[in-house]
Amino acid sequence: MVVCSEHLFYPAIIITQSCPSCQALYTKQNVKFIPNLSCRLALCARSSTDCWPPRAWLSKQTASVRISARTEPMRDFLTELLAAYWFAPPVALWRAVELRTAAEETYHRPLLDLGCGDGLIAGVLFGADGVDVGLDPWREQVQKAACSGTYRWVQHGDGRSLPYADGVFATVFSNSVLEHIPDVAPVVREVGRVLQSPDPAGGQPGGRFIFTVPSDVFRRLLYFYQAWLATGNRARANGYAAEVDARLSHYHYHTPQEWADLLAEGGMVLEKSRYYIPEPVEHLWDRMNVRFGIGRRSLWGLLASPRLRGLRYQRLLARWLTARLSRAWRPYYEMEVPPGQVGGGLLVVGRKVR
Repeated sequence: MVVCSEHLFYPAIIITQSCPSCQALYTKQNVKFIPNLSCRLALCARSSTDCWPPRAWLSKQTASVRISARTEPMRDFLTELLAAYWFAPPVALWRAVELRTAAEETYHRPLLDLGCGDGLIAGVLFGADGVDVGLDPWREQVQKAACSGTYRWVQHGDGRSLPYADGVFATVFSNSVLEHIPDVAPVVREVGRVLQSPDPAGGQPGGRFIFTVPSDVFRRLLYFYQAWLATGNRARANGYAAEVDARLSHYHYHTPQEWADLLAEGGMVLEKSRYYIPEPVEHLWDRMNVRFGIGRRSLWGLLASPRLRGLRYQRLLARWLTARLSRAWRPYYEMEVPPGQVGGGLLVVGRKVR
């Protein structure tokens, strides 16, 4: 018996079993199982039908997910996200518009959240136990996701080598993740591998990859980029855009056609691309980032400091800010990109065809 010392378990050890493929010991805590990147269990999951999450279990998760009543037209993502991200209002605005756009898609199970982070975004979008599997490369985020109640399984892993068998997921969802990966092609190929293939005989279409990213025009829609450009200082405008890229760890901004080419490498076709975040919304987001952005040295940064979260005034501040900005930013939240125009965000849907 090989004892695997590379597992990360959260929150407690309840039952210890051994993987039938690699014989490594692993632990189940309800349905939360978190293997480390180098764990042999994760590597053998491609060929084993018994490793966790078991393929037999995934194959039963076939229900179409419309996010239940959470996709009602009157759903207020802005208020929900402001309450969650009161300490960083620009993040709440961008994510609210993003989720309003993503909520219009249909999600089929089994569902993988690629780059799940702490699970907050998927929790708002899909609700409790709304996602079958969440995966993220950061251990601290995975631990938080395991406690979020959003996922049935949570794993620590790398998108370039997904620890799953071929063709197990009907949908892979990824929210503002791919732009942070320098070379995204291997990740897209892996997504194509784990998506279900089409079954012409049974009339079953291929699985879908639904993701959001900053668009190819994100940089030129920045308010301060345009402000510097208006003065004729192109060098300073480009410098500002580069500063934003560095601060947000953005490595690329692909066009819809470039995404289509990348999807083709993973055996997928571009089924849909849609711009969101109209220019006025990105202008507001950029201006507010200077004042309220995470990590900014300002009075707001001090008032919203995590070190002071235990003080009661922050609860009052959060409620006041949520109520005020929910009203003030409502027109921006509801604003659509006009037909034929572009926006700072891009939703892409790829369909597996081979």
